[in-house]
Amino acid sequence: MPKAAVALWALGAAAFWLVPDQKLIRAKLLAVQAVVLLAGAFLAYRREGRRSPLDVPVAALAAAGLLFWALSPDLSVSQTEAARLLFCGLVFWTAGRSFALTGPDFFPAAWSAGAAAAAAWAVFEAAGGAPRPFASFGNPIFLGTALASALPISLAAAWEPGRRRGWWAAAAALQAAGLLLTHSRAAVFGLLAGLTLWALARLRGRMLAGALGAAAALAGAAAWAFQAREWTHALIWRDALSLWRAHPLLGCGLGRFHLEFPAFASEALRARWPEGKVIVNFAHNEYLQTLAETGPLGLAALAGVPVAAWALLRRDDAADGRLARGAAAAGALSLFSAALVSPDLRFGASAFAAFALLAAAFPARTGGAPAPAAVTAAVLLFFLALAVQPALAVRRNAREAPFHAGADAALLRAAGDRLARAPRDADAAEALGFLKAKASDFDGAREAFALAAELDPSRPGPLNNLGNLAYLAGDFDAAIAWWEKSLAASPGQIDSRLNLAKLLCEKGRLKQCSVHLEEVLRAEPSNAKARVLYKKMVE
Repeated sequence: MPKAAVALWALGAAAFWLVPDQKLIRAKLLAVQAVVLLAGAFLAYRREGRRSPLDVPVAALAAAGLLFWALSPDLSVSQTEAARLLFCGLVFWTAGRSFALTGPDFFPAAWSAGAAAAAAWAVFEAAGGAPRPFASFGNPIFLGTALASALPISLAAAWEPGRRRGWWAAAAALQAAGLLLTHSRAAVFGLLAGLTLWALARLRGRMLAGALGAAAALAGAAAWAFQAREWTHALIWRDALSLWRAHPLLGCGLGRFHLEFPAFASEALRARWPEGKVIVNFAHNEYLQTLAETGPLGLAALAGVPVAAWALLRRDDAADGRLARGAAAAGALSLFSAALVSPDLRFGASAFAAFALLAAAFPARTGGAPAPAAVTAAVLLFFLALAVQPALAVRRNAREAPFHAGADAALLRAAGDRLARAPRDADAAEALGFLKAKASDFDGAREAFALAAELDPSRPGPLNNLGNLAYLAGDFDAAIAWWEKSLAASPGQIDSRLNLAKLLCEKGRLKQCSVHLEEVLRAEPSNAKARVLYKKMVE
């Protein structure tokens, strides 16, 4: 058993369960992406030819992501989704070939151990008063669905004879407690659906009837427990179908749901989630959202993966007589099932979980020719470039010095004297406004910029800064008007366009925001503020 593969994927399991998942930076996702890239480099070095029975549907999903990215009317908007779908393929490729070296039981055990640690973290949070714990996941729903993927593995290990049955039973109990504490309906649904699909594939006769009866009873209990919770998913689903019917062939564009959906939101949905206060970023059904974004072809590529996995699970030799592999398949299917009522799979860390577990259930076997090292290196480097771009943009944005650092009193006096000597000098008025703004004298800055705009109406800077001051004062309509005037004076400038995009994003006018961001990135492809705004639109 190669120690490097064991260490890498043990690290991957630990990173998934324990690294904090901050917004924008997404440290958890970056950690598991690093593991996948290192595993890919390790496999390229070994040059082993192997194939998995799920290679074709997973490769088709990754290829569909790249195809629809190329077809997108806005490449920057679609880039994140294309990177995620490519990542799904890389996770499966690297994990399946690694697990062929480590053996079938290693990763499921590491996965369940990490889940037990995260569940203990959640129980500790709940004991401290957290109403819905989330451990390292930043969201209780994400934690719940992740625990649902591990619980079948712990239950299977506790079922098998051996000295560690008690340990695995304790791990299963801890994971079940953590899952229930999240109060996640998606997690409960995903777990029951995953176990039901496993039972339909692997059990027969009375055992199947008993399993289905137990699943039905648990589903009834869950429905009773959640009956007081409001359910608005049906409103979103209905309007998402309207969006798809407007673009029935190829969808509205990969990753564009949050931009296009507001135009199709019904009055009932707007009343429940007012535009400008709440943004409906997801359809809360990954299959429906995929249909709306990429049409029947994209949906077929996505649905083909769990359908093919379930068909393989039905074969007599699908689990090679090992409960661990069948349980890993049940865990993966629980994530694909939860995606019917939740956007979890749309996030890279959850996608890592689903495809790593699929690889554990159906690892690669000997028989395939190794990919040329140059091709493997090119794919890994291409993905690396896509993966690090958002994180680097966030870091560049964070390093930018704050504007209100204060202004030198001597400079302010000199600028005032200059304007007093030449009261019709637009340059002097704009320079004074800039220094007064730095000194937080906003009324004085507004007066100076207004004078500069009056003296030279074609000058964009004062108009942009008047928009900034209106924004700080909370007069958002005036801010939009000033920034639009600034862009009319000079359409190629970046600052006004970014400011306008930021405010449009905050007001929920995402499609208009996206138009301005695309203009910025067309002029400056590496603009950090635009990249970060794209992430904020979704997150």
